[in-house]
Amino acid sequence: MQSQLSAIALGVVLACASQFASAQSVVTLTQQGNGNTAFTEQLPASPSASLNATITQIGDNNHVGGPGGTTDGIRQLNIAGPVFVDVLQKGTGNNAGVTQDKVGGVPTFDRITQLGNTNSATLRLLASSDLYAYIDQAGNGNVINALQVTAGTGELHSIQNGDANRTTVFQRSTAYSGPYIEQNGDGNVASVYMDGAVFGGTGIRQIGTQNSADTVQTDSDESGISIDQLGVGNQASANLHGSASELDDNDRIEIHQNGLGNHAKVIQTGVRNLVTIGQLGNANTALVSQAGQDWVAHVSQIGNGNWTNIYQH
Repeated sequence: MQSQLSAIALGVVLACASQFASAQSVVTLTQQGNGNTAFTEQLPASPSASLNATITQIGDNNHVGGPGGTTDGIRQLNIAGPVFVDVLQKGTGNNAGVTQDKVGGVPTFDRITQLGNTNSATLRLLASSDLYAYIDQAGNGNVINALQVTAGTGELHSIQNGDANRTTVFQRSTAYSGPYIEQNGDGNVASVYMDGAVFGGTGIRQIGTQNSADTVQTDSDESGISIDQLGVGNQASANLHGSASELDDNDRIEIHQNGLGNHAKVIQTGVRNLVTIGQLGNANTALVSQAGQDWVAHVSQIGNGNWTNIYQH
């Protein structure tokens, strides 16, 4: 308990002291052991100040914020200067929560690295721009939750290595952004939802067994969804709604699955739609539904028991 309280106090003291010392707020915290908790909130000393938070935890059941990312461990608010977050956790059952609100104007880099089992990471980016987030988890049962709302430009990359990993990403009103999710292991699940993104894409690649990918993209110009799964029992579902008011709308959905028992479902509503589904294996199923104009659908299945249903209206 004493180490937990000292860790929290240290983060707050460092944040406040650095604000008065200079135009740069820097928090550096290292914890070793089990059950430690870290929390820091950074506010800029000036509009052009920079915020830097680095937290390293080595042990089990450590928290950057509340358990499961229920509360934030790092909060950075109201700044136009450079912002950097680096969280490293080594152990089992660790979790990290980061929230950035009204941050942007210059590139913002967030990196969360978790090495161990049953780790979870939550990243909330609100009313910010120029965001570049990287989440890397290695182990079993890892969970990633990411949220981007009313952001300008940005990228969100998530990589998980292990078993039973889950990824959920939500983005709204984000330009030039495309979550990149790669999962290597068994039982991985990836879900991405984007609303009102411009020049945005998804890109999900899963290698293993029992993987499932589901992504929805609405009112997007020149959008693209690509899902590549290699393994057994993979399922892919893509739902893309293009903007009918944009005549240069260039929607596309590509799904490539290699294995047994794969299932692919695609629904499109827009102007310039394109669907390409390639499945190699046995008992694969492909469903394609398009509504709009200038539709093109390419479905190639090689194996036994495959069937395709295409509806264009």
